[in-house]
Amino acid sequence: MDNTQQENQPNQPNQPEQIRYDTVQHNQAKIPPTASEIGYLWSNYFAETMSVCMLKYIVAKSKDPDFKPIFQRALDVSSQRVNSIKDIFNLFHHPIPEAFGEKDVEINARELFSESYLLTYTRQTNRLILLNYSQAYGVSYRPEIRVFFNECIDTCQEIIQKSSDILLAKGLLLKSPYIVISDRVEYVYDKNYYGSLLGSKRPLNALEINYIFDNLFSNQILKTMNLGMGQVVMDEKVNKYLSWGKKITDKQVKRLRTLLEEEELPSPTTHAFEVTKSKEPPFSDKLIMFHITTVTAFSILEYGIGLTNTSRKDVAATFARSITELIHFAKDGTDIMIERGWLEKPPETADRGELTQ
Repeated sequence: MDNTQQENQPNQPNQPEQIRYDTVQHNQAKIPPTASEIGYLWSNYFAETMSVCMLKYIVAKSKDPDFKPIFQRALDVSSQRVNSIKDIFNLFHHPIPEAFGEKDVEINARELFSESYLLTYTRQTNRLILLNYSQAYGVSYRPEIRVFFNECIDTCQEIIQKSSDILLAKGLLLKSPYIVISDRVEYVYDKNYYGSLLGSKRPLNALEINYIFDNLFSNQILKTMNLGMGQVVMDEKVNKYLSWGKKITDKQVKRLRTLLEEEELPSPTTHAFEVTKSKEPPFSDKLIMFHITTVTAFSILEYGIGLTNTSRKDVAATFARSITELIHFAKDGTDIMIERGWLEKPPETADRGELTQ
């Protein structure tokens, strides 16, 4: 039967008439936001208002003509993201979180960190939030929200690229170790490939080296941040919390470094990560606590990704142990924020039990 005959045939029984989707009229602006969209917008609003505060201080203190344009670009990007999230929240009448603002930053405080550390920190944090924005984009549905998260991905890549180029040109970019390139494809035939916790172990593979190095590097960045923030924080309990965080990172750095040294592989050094003697607080204690708990959450994420890409049992055990330590650390940090009245409640679903009483 040709196409003409098919078009002239009446609809067959039990076969619904086909609907042309290009004729369907629908106002996409009336699509209600999902929990995932609200959750990512809400959490990133906090992160970006925090970034604006920190970057205002960093830009004000920056003197290096190569570094300052990148800091300024990062500040402009975060400021635009804050305004974009506000606009999206206003579309569906969602309250704007208080988050962070002028009261949480003092740009006239003395320099606390070296610029080389701050640019390395900026690059590393953009690598982490790139993962966050990629996840957010994948679970977003409203067009304007997808456009926003896509722009966030693009600008994260831009800042990572620019900061990498400058650090590389100045000899300050820390890279993972080099390995010998194999001359053939090999297969695994021995179940001892997983190794044991105490016995003999195969050499680390490229992915394992990457995640050990990356987590070691992140720990060293966090250690420097804890050290600097500990000098200027006013709240005694927060100060003790930061000291505890430094001890945790010291232990984790030692364990991760041992894994590399056993293979005669170099570990990253942070000779350029300088903390000054300043005791003038550039940031509020609330911002410092939020920052530490946020970075800790990203560290847990990094370890989790590494854990799923690790085959050697001792490496997996090291990552799992570190995750457990950081979960306890993050929980205590959240408790402090609750005690001080600093923790805004995330958006949540209705309490049906209470509503039915």
